[in-house]
Formats: sequence, C-alpha cells, structure tokens
Amino acid sequence: MGSANFALVLGFTAFMAGVTPAAWAQNDAAEPPLVTQHPALREALARIERGSASWRAAMDEVAGLGRRAVVVTPDQVVVRDAATGATAPFDQSAVAEVSPAADEHGNVTAVLVVVNVARIQQIHERSGSLPAEFHADLDRVLAHEVYGHAVPLLIAGHLSGRCADPDRGQSASESCAIRRENVVRRELRLGRRTDAALASLTLAWLGSR
Repeated sequence: MGSANFALVLGFTAFMAGVTPAAWAQNDAAEPPLVTQHPALREALARIERGSASWRAAMDEVAGLGRRAVVVTPDQVVVRDAATGATAPFDQSAVAEVSPAADEHGNVTAVLVVVNVARIQQIHERSGSLPAEFHADLDRVLAHEVYGHAVPLLIAGHLSGRCADPDRGQSASESCAIRRENVVRRELRLGRRTDAALASLTLAWLGSR
C-alpha cells in the first residue's frame, strides 16, 4: 500500500511464476472478473462482495468488459526489471502491489494484485490479535489494491486509467485511490483512511499493546 504500489508499473513488471503475462491476462467467459486461489483471499473477497454494493457494481462492470484482476501471494510471482531484464523474488517486506498487464499501446486487459497474506498474518499472530482483526486488515488492503487501483485500470482498459496514491504534499484522503478505498471501507464499516502509509491498519499499532 502507499506510494510504492505503482513501482511495479513504472519500473518493474510482476509475473505469475511459470505463467506468461498473456496467459494470465486472458479471461475465460466462465471465470469471474476477480480470481484467486488463496483460501484467505477468497474468503476476504467474498466478505467484501457481500458487504459492499459499490464493489459489486464495479465487479459487474469489469465482467461486462471481459477483463479481470488476478489476486495472488508473493510466492506466486517473480519481478522483472524493465530496464535490465533481471528477475528477482517479490519484496517480502511489501504488504501489497499492483501490476497491470499492458501491451505496447498501454491497453490493459488484466491486473495482477499481489497481497502479502503471510506477512499480515504473521504480524497479527505474533501480537495475539483476534481473527476478526486480521480479517479486517486483509479486507482493507484488498479495498485499496483492488477497488482503489485495479478497478479503474480495468474499466478504462488503459494505463491512463491509473488511480494514484497521494502525491507529495497532497492530503491522503483527497487522492484517487484512497477516496475509492474509503467508499468500500464505509460500506463495510472498516473506518476511514486518512493516511498515506499503514497507520489505518490494525497491524500498525499491534506492537504497542
């Protein structure tokens, strides 16, 4: 989360390990516009789907356009440097990142959303937090990455649809991605985000209790 989200777009490309971007960008008509294989992510997406009318409307729109978001964990991706072609594992210190599958004209058919479930869960387990606190943080992260960043790209079908995090000196709550995130947060009763970092997540203050 935060301003680092589009580092993958600007300088790097994330790939599902062993799968070409063209393959994971293809959307089968039988598949929903939002897919994941991870149980915790699947449950979180279902919670958001049930609780947020705005989210449901967005998913219907994306489905109608034949595009999709693929939500994965860091172990499922490698990161390639656009300048050198070198590959490396996903940064395990990152909470989440977004990387669109764009062609040479900037057209976007799919977006890869990487969520570091293991890191989020580890922080919660180490602090002895309740399962509901872990679930709420996961939902907040997905609201930001999927509804805040991925959906605008998918609806626009182009990199010009980027919905950015706060610029330097800009109020966090005025930025495109966080404004969108707060729509879903409000509908899920997950609080309002007013910061550009991680302070609005439960995991940010778990160490102090």
